[in-house]
Amino acid sequence: METAAVAQVANANTIPFIAFRALSDGLGDPLHLPGFPFQFFYYRQLAADNAAEMTLAFLQAWSTH
Repeated sequence: METAAVAQVANANTIPFIAFRALSDGLGDPLHLPGFPFQFFYYRQLAADNAAEMTLAFLQAWSTH
């Protein structure tokens, strides 16, 4: 939801915009953690790490063009 709001503002001002989102909750728990808040804090960090890694990979690939 937040990403969509930022995208709308960027679009309205003709500013290029790209976002990398990562999901930190959802159905199932492959690690079988003991529920909230354990699942939230573990998967939140995992999602943040994945988004950061993807952003860095994108910037590295983009910088070569």
